[in-house]
Amino acid sequence: MIVSDRHRLVFTHIPKNAGTSIRSWLTTHIEDAKSHDDQKHMTPHHVYTRHRQDYTHFAVVRNPYDRLLSQYNFHVERYADYILPKSKLTRKQQYHEKYAELKKGFANWLTDPYPIADRQAKWYDYRWCPQAVWCTQTTQVMKFETLAEDFEWVQERVGVREPLDTLNPTTANTDHTTSANRVLLADHRTLIQSHLMVDFKRFGYRPDFDRSGKNG
Repeated sequence: MIVSDRHRLVFTHIPKNAGTSIRSWLTTHIEDAKSHDDQKHMTPHHVYTRHRQDYTHFAVVRNPYDRLLSQYNFHVERYADYILPKSKLTRKQQYHEKYAELKKGFANWLTDPYPIADRQAKWYDYRWCPQAVWCTQTTQVMKFETLAEDFEWVQERVGVREPLDTLNPTTANTDHTTSANRVLLADHRTLIQSHLMVDFKRFGYRPDFDRSGKNG
């Protein structure tokens, strides 16, 4: 979470939604922007108990499918020995050369409460926490898919026109419309929708996608 008292801004960092890029921009270009690392992913309920409600709170949301894939990739990269035992392949190789194992790993990750042995990993497990949890009715919501354009109001408010650098750009690995990822998601679409439907509805993302890969 980032707070600027001068500009009366509070940025709520929703995991896997370009939050690292925004935190970097804010702390670089706003003199009094303070990073509360112990409150990095605080929900509005906790934020509002510490900061005035008349501040403007903003957050970034993302297509729930893409966000879930991004979260899975996070685990694959950092805990591959748990998700894909004995695998020493890069993420790209895992998708293309070990796809059957990856699909099994994704299924296990979705259905196992804590599929990773490392207890610290539980702190990074946001699979079934809707993004709506971080947003109140007054939160200024920006979309990951149009972030450069949506972020302009922040730049105008603080008087800084420097562009937002994307530190973790979207790749095919986190795009749910690619053929590989459609296969990963297909068997679990009902489960995913049952947990994250509030995000699909509130933020205007469509929960169905056809075989051509288009959301709709």
